[in-house]
Amino acid sequence: MTGRRRRQVAHTLFAAALLASCLAVVAPALTSSARAVDGGAVTRTVQATRVFYDRDGNAAEVVRQEVELQVAQTTELRGRQEIHVAWSGAVPTGGVVGDPRSSDARNQEFPFVLLQCRGVDTTGSVPDGQTRLTPETCWTQTSPERYFPAASHTPAWRFDADAAPEDRAAVVGRPATLPPACSAIGEQLTARWLPFRAAGGTTYYGGPDPGVGCTPQAPESDDAESGGMPSNTTYGITGADGTGATDFAVWTAAENASLGCSAAVDCALVAVPIVGLSCDAWGTRLPAGSPQTTKAGVPLSTSQLTTADATCRRTGAYAPGAPRSSTTTDQAVRGSLWWSPSNWRNRITVPLGFAQTGAVCDAVSKEPPLEIMGSTALNELTASWRPKFCTTDGLFTFTHVQQADSLARTLVNSGEIDAALTSAPKASGYSRPVVQAPLAFTGFAIAFNIDDANHRRRERLNLNARLVAKLLTTSYAADPVVRDNHPSIGGNPYNLTLDPEFRALNPGLAQSSNLEAAAALQLSSASSDLTWALTSWINADPEARAWLDGTPDPWGMTVNANYLKVALPVDNWTNRDAWIAPQSYQDGNACYAKSPTPFMQLIGNQPGSLSTVVLDMQFASSAVSTICRFDGYDPTTLPLRTQGRQTVGYRFVLGLVSLSAARRYNLRTAALQTTASDIDGAFTVAGRTFVEPDLAGLQAAAGLLAPSAGTWAIDDAKISTPAGRAAYPGAVPVSAVIPTRGLDQATATKLAKLLCYSRAEGQVSGPSNGQLPAGYLPVTAASGLAAQSDYVLSAIAAVRAQAGAVPSLTATPPDESEVCDFTASTSASPTPTPTPTPTSSPTASAAPTASPTATPTAEPSPTGTPSPAPASGPVVPPTGTVPSAGGKPTKPSSGPSEPPTTEAATVLTAGESSLFGRLGVPGLLLLALGCALAGTLVRWFEPISRGVASAGPAGRGLARRGRSTVRRWRR
Repeated sequence: MTGRRRRQVAHTLFAAALLASCLAVVAPALTSSARAVDGGAVTRTVQATRVFYDRDGNAAEVVRQEVELQVAQTTELRGRQEIHVAWSGAVPTGGVVGDPRSSDARNQEFPFVLLQCRGVDTTGSVPDGQTRLTPETCWTQTSPERYFPAASHTPAWRFDADAAPEDRAAVVGRPATLPPACSAIGEQLTARWLPFRAAGGTTYYGGPDPGVGCTPQAPESDDAESGGMPSNTTYGITGADGTGATDFAVWTAAENASLGCSAAVDCALVAVPIVGLSCDAWGTRLPAGSPQTTKAGVPLSTSQLTTADATCRRTGAYAPGAPRSSTTTDQAVRGSLWWSPSNWRNRITVPLGFAQTGAVCDAVSKEPPLEIMGSTALNELTASWRPKFCTTDGLFTFTHVQQADSLARTLVNSGEIDAALTSAPKASGYSRPVVQAPLAFTGFAIAFNIDDANHRRRERLNLNARLVAKLLTTSYAADPVVRDNHPSIGGNPYNLTLDPEFRALNPGLAQSSNLEAAAALQLSSASSDLTWALTSWINADPEARAWLDGTPDPWGMTVNANYLKVALPVDNWTNRDAWIAPQSYQDGNACYAKSPTPFMQLIGNQPGSLSTVVLDMQFASSAVSTICRFDGYDPTTLPLRTQGRQTVGYRFVLGLVSLSAARRYNLRTAALQTTASDIDGAFTVAGRTFVEPDLAGLQAAAGLLAPSAGTWAIDDAKISTPAGRAAYPGAVPVSAVIPTRGLDQATATKLAKLLCYSRAEGQVSGPSNGQLPAGYLPVTAASGLAAQSDYVLSAIAAVRAQAGAVPSLTATPPDESEVCDFTASTSASPTPTPTPTPTSSPTASAAPTASPTATPTAEPSPTGTPSPAPASGPVVPPTGTVPSAGGKPTKPSSGPSEPPTTEAATVLTAGESSLFGRLGVPGLLLLALGCALAGTLVRWFEPISRGVASAGPAGRGLARRGRSTVRRWRR
């Protein structure tokens, strides 16, 4: 090798060493960035200060707090999702009120204010299409939070040392023209208007008494704070140790269009730790010759400025942690002035990243979506997959029509829809060949929003099937009129808090006879497989079933006679108690007298949808409909109303929700009983096992799956045995029911792609679109669901073939790379092909036989009605379809067909990694070192060789071997 060539090789090796070193340095950052997508937890700090200026302009810093904010998730957020927020180093809160999200909480002293604001918080340029974040783009829900009148010339906000001169006037922010309705409202001596600038540019001024139309408010505002979406503005409470925590619900444009946050519109969580206004009552920071004046333009007197200085410097009328009483709080330290410049200066801003929603599909796709109907247990899953599907080449647009599972089963069986999402078996079996491909493994949850005896939110709750049965059957007395008059439940406890069984399982909870909401379980009135799964668990539990059949509990409580020996399971719960309250009660309740209603149906009032139950659990709203709000003038306005939001410290609601919804909205969920050691003896807590609805509980429940009517179902009878001790009783498998005969090729191909995606990339857990959201156990071998995962491959082949085959649950699955390969075009046969029927060939390679007149055999269903029996063996791939004249595929006909359109490939990326990713930092560093050593050897080979050769025979031999190596490199 020439010296020049040797130098070139050496330089190449040195460059490779440098490149590997750089990659080793940046690799951790790249890995960290990738991990940040999975939640995006953020910790930030600020030095929150308060400064007083005296008459001579001398500054004195009176407060300096190093405040730390922790936000659990900031990326891939979805509407109404709650994120955990914690803080430390803040000033303890005084004058505490019960609900930190209420309008009244703004008057607490030293609260930790949390707001959702639209825009980018920067002093530089704002990206195109975005807005600058200001107090005017932050959401508050009520007029008193944005309008601050005073019958004084010296409210504290006028003397904020950081305020601009124009913001220290007597009236600030007032609209140039007020509606005529405002003329009837007397204007105070001073007033500060804080308009809200909505997405799209509309400005809502709020102002005095918006109820009379003085100035409009955003449509999502709610002055009465009753009904509608509760506010997410939080005046957080800081403890004596300077710490605090809360769960903050984030809005998207779907919940709050005026705020307008979305994947395309930047928004942020803004925390304002109130430490008190910085004060400049003497105007030393104002321009010379511009004193503060009254509304009439008269300069403020020395006496007034002295008063202003004292007012602005106040440090609180309440001790830390003291509850609000009749004493007025100090304005200078109230949360209501979060927007004042010296408070706003101390803010911590955390950008929020929202996941793209299915709304993007309307913008990016012109094809009509494929409609799939059924299970509300998959709401969160399809919300994650839809935007991924419609924005990914090779996939397609679909929509999930959330409807009763039983209706979806009926419609797919009749051919009116192409696919259904369902959990329960079809009672009479399917009369057409379908596969029931396992799509997800999730469950129901009993959510609760309960305060303990110390008025703190309860984090854990234990429930057994008998307690849930008591709630479902409205067997608690609930109200004195029931106790004194109901024929069968008058002797029962008023509610859960007074039930000895509940208290034994949940010590430390307060007891109350005034909690009607604690006498019922909220569940949707619509048919749902969640209700079917719940009642299946109750039916299989020995204690609950015995109680429903008439055996009193150990304390003598009996079932409401209207539900005695009720047959379970059911997918729709019916209120059976028709008892009407007596005339004496009607005489005292004008609303009830106007339309007497079965009283226990008011207690067990069922919301119309799962989403309503979730909302009620999130915001502690009672669905009990016993409230009479009569205005005393119009007798036609006498409807009974729901109790609505409960007071913080006295909350008690329970509801049946999907597990995925509970995780999305950060609901507390009860641990459910599996086994008990004393079913036939005296009641004891010892020996009872309660399982949380976490991944471990779901995985243990997966071990209880058993073949049932062409799919798998939980063997509920095992829940109460040692085999089910660790299994979560609410586990629910969800399958995609898809016909294997009668679909056109385009539809069959799309549904096959859905199954291919669901089996691979769709089972990767994470918050990003296209991933498996929280609340679902991956259907994988690692989760103990290998058989179910394998069966999806057999189902894919059957769906693509559309030959009428139904693979057996134990069939040998085809190769994934073949059944999920959508790249090759197929040729359609010019002559009709007979539709094959399922076979029962024992060989893995057997294909369905052609027999147009044959019908599927049947297997017994759980109810004794035959259902189609599955055939074993893989299914041949599809042979084509007939496009219609307009290009839309139609079902195969008997005439000649045209070649179908080639489908793009579905690319499965789960588990892929790069070369550098596999090497990791240590591997990259070793590669860099090796390249550097090799480069040194090549560059300085001749001097090294001569030196080694001079060392004797051994050195000369080493030199020869080195020259041989260099020659091989050259070749």
